[in-house]
Amino acid sequence: MPSQGADPILFVLWDNRVTITSICGGNCSCGACNIEVLEGMENLNPVSDEEARVLSKIKRQGPNVRLACQCVPNGDVAIRIVPED
Repeated sequence: MPSQGADPILFVLWDNRVTITSICGGNCSCGACNIEVLEGMENLNPVSDEEARVLSKIKRQGPNVRLACQCVPNGDVAIRIVPED
């Protein structure tokens, strides 16, 4: 995914009609918009305390798991959207 400026990945995906779940509408409270970052983690903003709190409560765990609503790219990023189990 090419860099899109200051919009979180979730909104870039929605703008491009890519289906990704977000129960809370991008407010960092549900964790449903979790993604796996395949490349370009260095091109994302750091994980905030709020994002870390939500990430700690979801099934999918790992160093490359982020919330699409909280990731703001400043360069190219490759992601995988994995459906919930």
